[in-house]
Amino acid sequence: MKRFLRKTLSLFLAVTLLCSLGISAAASEALGEDLTAKDTLLNQQTQLSTNVFWSSAYSDLRTENLVTYMPNAAVTPMITFGGTLTSRSTVSSAAKGLEAQGYRVVAGINGDFYNTSTGLPIGIVVSQGKLISSDAGYYAIGFRADGTAILGKPGVKISADLGYTLDDGTGFATQVIRNVTGVNKARVSTGGIYLYTYEFNDRHTTGNTEAGVDVLCTIVDGALSIGSTATLRVDQVIEATAATAIGPDQVVLSANNLSDVYYTNALRNVPVGSTVTLTLTGNSGWEEVQYAVGALYSLVENGSVVSGLPSGVNPRTAVGVKGDGTVVFYTIDGRKSGHSIGAPMTQVGQRMVELGCVTALCLDGGGSTTLAVTAPDETTASTVNVPSDGGERSVTNHLFLVAPSQPSGQLSHFYVSADNDYVLAGSKVTISAAAIDTNYIPMSGSYTLSASAGTMEGDVLTTPASGGDVTVTASSGGKSGSTVVHAITTPDSITVRDSKSNAVTALNVAPGSATTLTASAVYRHLALKADPEAFTWTVTGNIGTVDAKGVFTATAPGTGTITVSAGGKSATVNVTVSTLTLQTVEDFEGTTTIFRGSGSNMDFSLNHSADTVKLGRGSAKVDYTLADDGTGTYAARWQAGNATEISNQVYTALSMWVYGDGSGNTLSLLYSSGAQGDLAQDIAVLDFTGWKQVMVSTAGEDFAIQGLQVRGAAAGTGTVYLDQIVATFDNVLDNAVPQITLTPGGETLTAAISDAVDGVLPQSSISVTWDGAAQNFTYSADSGVLTTSVVSDGKPHRITVTARDASGNIGRASYDVPTAADWTPVFTDTQGYWAAAYVDYLYNANITTGYADGTFRPDQNITRAQFAAMLYRYLGLEESAYADVTLPFADLASIPDYALAAVKALYTEGIINGSTGSDGRLYFNPGSNLTRAQAATMIGRTQAKGYATVELTFTDAGSIPAYATYYIQTMVAQGVISGYADGSFKPQANITRGQMAKILYNLM
Repeated sequence: MKRFLRKTLSLFLAVTLLCSLGISAAASEALGEDLTAKDTLLNQQTQLSTNVFWSSAYSDLRTENLVTYMPNAAVTPMITFGGTLTSRSTVSSAAKGLEAQGYRVVAGINGDFYNTSTGLPIGIVVSQGKLISSDAGYYAIGFRADGTAILGKPGVKISADLGYTLDDGTGFATQVIRNVTGVNKARVSTGGIYLYTYEFNDRHTTGNTEAGVDVLCTIVDGALSIGSTATLRVDQVIEATAATAIGPDQVVLSANNLSDVYYTNALRNVPVGSTVTLTLTGNSGWEEVQYAVGALYSLVENGSVVSGLPSGVNPRTAVGVKGDGTVVFYTIDGRKSGHSIGAPMTQVGQRMVELGCVTALCLDGGGSTTLAVTAPDETTASTVNVPSDGGERSVTNHLFLVAPSQPSGQLSHFYVSADNDYVLAGSKVTISAAAIDTNYIPMSGSYTLSASAGTMEGDVLTTPASGGDVTVTASSGGKSGSTVVHAITTPDSITVRDSKSNAVTALNVAPGSATTLTASAVYRHLALKADPEAFTWTVTGNIGTVDAKGVFTATAPGTGTITVSAGGKSATVNVTVSTLTLQTVEDFEGTTTIFRGSGSNMDFSLNHSADTVKLGRGSAKVDYTLADDGTGTYAARWQAGNATEISNQVYTALSMWVYGDGSGNTLSLLYSSGAQGDLAQDIAVLDFTGWKQVMVSTAGEDFAIQGLQVRGAAAGTGTVYLDQIVATFDNVLDNAVPQITLTPGGETLTAAISDAVDGVLPQSSISVTWDGAAQNFTYSADSGVLTTSVVSDGKPHRITVTARDASGNIGRASYDVPTAADWTPVFTDTQGYWAAAYVDYLYNANITTGYADGTFRPDQNITRAQFAAMLYRYLGLEESAYADVTLPFADLASIPDYALAAVKALYTEGIINGSTGSDGRLYFNPGSNLTRAQAATMIGRTQAKGYATVELTFTDAGSIPAYATYYIQTMVAQGVISGYADGSFKPQANITRGQMAKILYNLM
């Protein structure tokens, strides 16, 4: 069996390779009950451990990831920052930079706390032995050339011999020597002398905005290293009123004019051309440091947890050193219920002591907490933890372990992993393996897989029904590697879920409907991978059948239960089969439909153009060509390969939407009923254009859709569209959206949901989002009452409840989570601004950004390019999916680089179209301002259709372009967009950045 490199970040237990590391088990009194522990050898004496715990205090999980590193010649510690101290970057982007330099990134974590406005780190930065930023009295971790670490306070002091003498008042001349307050720190008005280098900011200046004295020097000898001296030549003495530029080999000694004349006059009197000598000292041991990064808090000192640490359960990043010199890089995720809640600093300190650390420091945490590693079967680094922001945060600096990336080509061992480590007994798992060479680089190689129990078929392991731990081994040429799969026979609980993964305890369905249910099993608070075949499904009551995969088919009205069981545990769903609920036959929202393929002169295809979709995001496009069918009638037909059954014991009609082509031809449904087949029932005479809702009677025996037919009096071609086919009753059409009433109450939001025709909707038709992302909720299928959590961090957030009935109508209601009393907007010019909350939310969600000066400029008109970039980020589209798109715009070269990927994606999705110029060519006009009507149309195209609409009562409604009317009608009905205080809409007015922020926020 031959297997090549697999792109997976699963982990494996390699005990035989780890013994020399002396790694302890995951047992933790600090974090809770041990659930799982997973160790992966990343490189020489460097190991990743992923451990999961159950916190009984919070009734939730805690997930930690840590890298344990014993200093060695193969793996080197390194500190990185974004080129300059104010340039933030993610751990992943920094890793890519190291990889481009030829390193293999073994592991990397985020570094120091920093000023969120400027990006400046609070503490020290040393890179390649050079002091980039002084410590400001804070803690730090430093690495020597041999990889060993030192933790504590660097205590860096810098004195500057300014190269001239002054009379001290006694007639004797004394050398003018002054202390330097800080290196590359924000200059405090009365702080004395600061030193700036080329690495301070992106503009390579001092960054000062207040008047002061700057002495510009060139380094002629030595370096800015702890325990050394540097000789400077004075190039200029500047009475500076703005920032002073700094060259690569230059430094600036700077003092604000508000500082004591002891400092300012000392700098003013420095002779140009003279020599300044800097002397840098530090606490013992720090003069050997090649790399260092600061830390705000000390967690562990002399093997004991520091007292008085700040409280708060958050994601954390820490670093510690054991008694034998082993370094621990530690992260614990947080703010994600069901994955990890985080921990207070004191508990992290306790955990570091449990891991053997005698000294430990707390690095930046919260949304900054990130750990990336290069998995054994990969060549590039990937994030292994789950950052609480939903993605990586750009931070000020990073700690890395790197190794050479040159392969040896000599096989060392195999890296083996399973796609799931914990499974319900009898379930299948997929095994992958990769050959690893002696330099810990993946290599091509064949191997044989064997299992200690169960059966192996190719790379698929079927675990034994009897359960137990199964060791799967890859071996070849005397080398091997293993992983362990835990097959659980008796889960702690079983839950039934619908197609949206919502838990189901009650089900209300119509006869003839098919509902797909899945079962999930939990063991020791962890979800087990479970195949449908590992469960047993049964039904009570004469209501229908359920197959081995959990698909319930309702056959007759009544009540009963569905029960799923495994390993002595079971879960029961109370089922009501009702005659009152309409049934969606086809909504054309999937990738396949009952109307697909080609027939006799008739072709079907799925259509997603918003202008020819009535409900949802898709419809069916029917292209036909009429030809003489031999009976004197011109016809085109399509016949289904498989009939779609409709139970006429309950339903008596089909309703559907038809987009006519005005041809006057007749559209018919082909069906079979009882013993009769290939019957035709007229749907509509196509004497109209646009959408029309029609009803087709199905009275009689059970009804099976077989196909479609178009008939006419003459040959010809045409195109019609179909949407939302619903099994209904004679004269029952449902065009009203479900009603949703929200009631907030403390940390809970309650929603009452009802539908005028369908009554209580099933849970599968309901969703709840927090800032656009799915949120868990509980729902009663008997009462239609939903509850969901409202636990906030004090920033702007929005909860939206959405319900869709069987006829495709969508109801929606949103709740704006109150901000904390001390919440302050991010941007200086949105404080007190009407759209501040909307702007802040979109900023925190990485949908919109401000300007370098800390402003957002909300009243500035938004250009088409800016709009495209903002909407692209809001939709979360993947750049790679549109990389090969060729844009048709004649002004393609004018589209800014930051917006090009967005324009490609939005053009492909039919959201932006461009406009035709006087020369007949298509233009995007990236720098043009966007009107409110244009913005409403483009934003509206991102929504599914089916929401409520209202008649527009704006005083200038008559001037709203036809292309924008529907989108403005539905977004006004939803409260997404509104008019002005004078009752107008102003469709041709330019839309501002603030208005755009509100619209995107309201769409959440």
